[in-house]
Amino acid sequence: MVGKPSSFFNSFICNSLQTHKTNRKMAQLSELEVFRKTVYAEARGESVEGQEWVAWVIKNRASQNRSYWGGPTIKGVCLHPRQFECWNGVDDIYIGEPEVYRKVCKVVDAIYRANPSDDPTNGTDHYHNPDKEDTPSWVHNCVFVKKIGNHTFYKSKS
Repeated sequence: MVGKPSSFFNSFICNSLQTHKTNRKMAQLSELEVFRKTVYAEARGESVEGQEWVAWVIKNRASQNRSYWGGPTIKGVCLHPRQFECWNGVDDIYIGEPEVYRKVCKVVDAIYRANPSDDPTNGTDHYHNPDKEDTPSWVHNCVFVKKIGNHTFYKSKS
């Protein structure tokens, strides 16, 4: 029909506007804030050790500077599409448990400032929760390192 935009066009425009709005919101968050919120959303129910390992996975990915993980920054790694489930389709992480968030911030802040030589994971760069998802295809390119709580951690094969 002439004069009426197609539903595809309407959907495309709406999604593009939403993505732009989402990206602007994310861009305003500091790297440390994104790091804290990612670990909170991904591991708030885990032990301190589990939270530390999730944080080190993020830091290790940034230090490896791979474009498919989001490049050389922690913020880039955390916000890269489909890398961390907590950011899929959202522009911010809701902090529903402020006391838990404060504790996670202490863990994350220490790792943010830490030297790579302090890494207890020995370069671990992947994890997943086998209770939430089937075994991901990337597991075949990794070596199992450790299971902590609900997460299983891996390191890429060299």
